[in-house]
Amino acid sequence: MTIFDRIIAGQIPASFVHRDAHCAVFMDINPITRGHALVVPLQSVRTLQELPPDTRSHLWNVAQRVGQAQQRALGSRAQHLLINDGPGASQSVPHVHIHVIPRFGGDTVHTLSRLVWHITTITVPRRETVQRRQRLDQLAAAIGAAMVAGGPG
Repeated sequence: MTIFDRIIAGQIPASFVHRDAHCAVFMDINPITRGHALVVPLQSVRTLQELPPDTRSHLWNVAQRVGQAQQRALGSRAQHLLINDGPGASQSVPHVHIHVIPRFGGDTVHTLSRLVWHITTITVPRRETVQRRQRLDQLAAAIGAAMVAGGPG
């Protein structure tokens, strides 16, 4: 059972943005930028190719909707859609997931440095605090509300 399976099952706290019959979207605990979210299939597989085609398509559709919602809710200008598809691509959790990382104007140096920092948190995780969880919950609520307001895509 991966950490994502445990989050989806409610065994580990997470700040959920969206959930449907095929996937869950929750905030990254070590965000590269404010609003960084993960789109995770409910089916626990390592790579995209292991998912049924309809589920793969659905994940990308939801990731696009999350990006649009980030723009509406947070004022981001664009987003990175990032996937480390398997262990050979430095996948840190053996459960396929799409990072939706909002980008804001003038944030290139900050984003690149946070990307490097994000990679280091794989080996040295940050401690959970009430304040960090509250910030993630607020961001999740804002992005989730913007997804609903934006319609089904």
